[in-house]
Amino acid sequence: MRDSSPVLFAKANVAGPTRTWTLNGDFITLKPTGVARYAWETVWAMDALLAEGHPSAAGLSIEIIAPYPPATGAPRNIPLRIVPEFDRPRLPQVWSQIQLPRHVKGGLISFCNLGPVAVRKQIVCIHDLHTKLMPESYGRAFRLVHDVILPFVGRRASTVTTVSRFAADTLAAHGVAPRERVMVTYNGHEHALRWQPERGTIAIGPRPFVVTLGRDLPYKNTKLVFRIADALSALGLDLYITGAFDAVAIAGDAGIAPNVHLLGRVSDDDLAQLLREARCFLFPTRMEGFGLPAVEAMAWGCPLVVSPVASLPEVCGDAALYADPESDGAWIEAVRRIVTEPGLSERMACDGRAQVARFSWRTIAEQYLMLMQKADAVNL
Repeated sequence: MRDSSPVLFAKANVAGPTRTWTLNGDFITLKPTGVARYAWETVWAMDALLAEGHPSAAGLSIEIIAPYPPATGAPRNIPLRIVPEFDRPRLPQVWSQIQLPRHVKGGLISFCNLGPVAVRKQIVCIHDLHTKLMPESYGRAFRLVHDVILPFVGRRASTVTTVSRFAADTLAAHGVAPRERVMVTYNGHEHALRWQPERGTIAIGPRPFVVTLGRDLPYKNTKLVFRIADALSALGLDLYITGAFDAVAIAGDAGIAPNVHLLGRVSDDDLAQLLREARCFLFPTRMEGFGLPAVEAMAWGCPLVVSPVASLPEVCGDAALYADPESDGAWIEAVRRIVTEPGLSERMACDGRAQVARFSWRTIAEQYLMLMQKADAVNL
């Protein structure tokens, strides 16, 4: 077993701290998408608030404890301490449930669903209950871990946060946490505006196109876009699909039409390039706790077609067109409207940018600082 003594990565720069908090760094080596994007962007925004001397950070000593060094560099004002993960046993949740709690002094924030059950003074963000609502999209072991740990964490943590009112109601309905102890933080949009489309490397062809994100998970409903590809071609459109997934298996009997461009995993700058040029973004998912790709599309003024399910009406409001995820015709008609109705695309771009202004990483970081302040007041 490797030596698990903490390794100091940076020194704190807090004068006379009276409150101590730890950020659960289990996300530190993950690609910045999904729940890891939420964690990283909240940490960066919190780091900026500390640099500004935000009133809610008065007397606050805060650090990240992680099992590995980050791939992208550490924040400037929040020190990072490495508690190496055991080499043996190398099992899911050993670091979070057994190693991390020994090093937490004060309160803990866990951003990525699963926090240590042993820590009661904890703010945990549970993003969704997809393992309950869409179990066919996950393996048995993954579902078991979440189904066992989430209710314990949700009931023991001092506060539960989540990313939409829909997700909050779902957590309460399944007994994970009482609704009155669940605070909605949403996600932010500012990260997408930092992307640089001029640095994109996608070879965009001469025809207009629509773009979508492909995934293997059944609830993402990627099959639908393959089924409507021929109809999109009849409208004069190509279909660009990002993401690393088995396209042949997902397309199935529909096959891969000649106007489909499979791009694989793309960079953020590549995605910005696509969103800036696309006629619209298609998001035919059957379930989302928040729906960050929709917000990223709206941030870039890309007209959006989404499913009217779960959190998406709450997040997209009147800025999107909605299509039944089980109706191919509804998606074809929505795209037809965007490419043929005069002024519709421009109005949707404007409405989308206005809609995403509601979602701010800075606001989320301020919410966490206030929640820490409230938890400390209760425990005085």
